[in-house]
Parts: sequence; C-alpha cells; structure tokens
Amino acid sequence: MLNKKNWIFILFISLTTIIGIYYFYKRQTHLRYQDPEKLLSEVKTYFMNVAGSYILNETIAYKDSTDNNNIVFQGGITTQHNGKLTYYDFFADAKTGEIIDIIECD
Repeated sequence: MLNKKNWIFILFISLTTIIGIYYFYKRQTHLRYQDPEKLLSEVKTYFMNVAGSYILNETIAYKDSTDNNNIVFQGGITTQHNGKLTYYDFFADAKTGEIIDIIECD
C-alpha cells in the first residue's frame, strides 16, 4: 500500500516529467524553420511580371548590414520589364520568415 510519502514522491516525479516534456516541446517548435515555398510565394508578391524564381531548401549563415548573423534561406527572382530580364537575389530569415535583403544582380 502506498503511504503519503510515496504519493508525494510519485506526484513530484509526474509533475517534473510533464514540465520537462512541455519545455522540450516548446523548444522544438521554436527551432523550426519556415516553409521555403511559402517564403518564395511571399517574395513573388513584391514583384510584377515574374518570369522565374527559385529558393534553396538548405539554410545558410548571412551577415546583414548591421553585422548580425542570421540563418536564412537564399533565393532568386527573375522579372521582365520592357522585354529585358532583371535578376534579384533575396535572403529570408529561416525562423521568422522576414525578408532581410533583396539585391538586384547585374
């Protein structure tokens, strides 16, 4: 038969386990990256007459103008203006989905 001391011990172990599981679940959901295809669709809305686009599914480290290192997805957009193609590279934060930089290529 379980006495009061054993019940308190079982309750303590159970609560510790539940709190640990909750902590690791929240940590894993925080570390997940955004869907690259959704990011590409969002970037396409910034441009008109999109002729082509791509996004790399692997993350890279990117240092922005304020010397912050970010984990980003890199991609590119090709647009057509007056019969001329223009190429852009973009960098989107992998965790938040925020567009960090769009660069026009030569």
